[in-house]
Formats: sequence, structure tokens, C-alpha cells
Amino acid sequence: MKRRQILTYLCFIGLLAIWLIGFLALNVDAEPPRPEHTKAIMPEIPLDELEAAENELIEAALLARSTKLEDVTITFYCCEERPHICGTGSGITASGRRVTPYVSCAVDPAVIPLGSTIMIERNGEMLRLRADDTGPAIRGNRIDLAVQGHQEALSLGVKTADIWWCEE
Repeated sequence: MKRRQILTYLCFIGLLAIWLIGFLALNVDAEPPRPEHTKAIMPEIPLDELEAAENELIEAALLARSTKLEDVTITFYCCEERPHICGTGSGITASGRRVTPYVSCAVDPAVIPLGSTIMIERNGEMLRLRADDTGPAIRGNRIDLAVQGHQEALSLGVKTADIWWCEE
């Protein structure tokens, strides 16, 4: 009789454990329900809108602590890995990073420290770059932006814009 009671007790504990594991597994990924009174005050906001708002806040914070340079000459160089007019073709910048199209740019480190974030307003949006490189022709208020190919660098020519830089 005692053996039967112990066996019944163990079966009950086993079933209880299985039910608890199942319950937790079903509810582990579930979001807690929003209280009814918050739904009118705080509507659901799509993730892409939240991300855009966060990016605007980051951009505003960077601009608030940035230095503005006016009438900066912007030229372009390519990332082709062969020695030519755009550079050595090694693919490695003066800061030791790999050159990245539309991210890396060459600066005069006496004006903009290497590693700084550079922002240029283009078509109403801020383009964020990183001061990774230097070059013998990059002196004063001038930056040289890395693009994918040599033909693209030639076709983009020379531009002038106001930029902001922020030392990281």
C-alpha cells in the first residue's frame, strides 16, 4: 500500500512539473497585455518610426557637440584594391581600418582628428561618415569621401558643403 501511495505521489508531481514547463514555454515570449487605460494615451508606434525618432535624437546629440566647418571642399576616391591615382590600393586607411565606401573619408588631422564622426547634410538627410584616412592632397577644410569605384569617384567631381564633425 505504501508503495502505491509513493508511486501516485510521484506521478502527480511529474504531471505538475510537465504542466508547469508547458505553461512557462507558452508564456515566455508573450508580451504582457497593455492596460486598457494606456491604449488611448499611448498608441502603438511602428518599429521603423521608433527607429527614425531614435536616429533623430542621436543626430541632434551629435550636432549639439559638433564643430561646424563651412565651405568644405569634398572630393571622392575609390576603394579599388590596386595602386592608382586614388591611392595605394591596399584597402587599409591611415587609422588601420578597412576602407568602407560611403563611410570612410580622408581628412587633414590638423583640422579634424582621426576617428571623428563627420556629418554632411544631403537631400534633407544627414550622411554620417568616419574620419579614417589621410592623404597628401587633403589639407585644410577638405575631405575626400570613399566611394565604390573609380568611375564613380570621377563622375562625382568636386563639391562644396558645410559639414559638422564630432570627436568620438
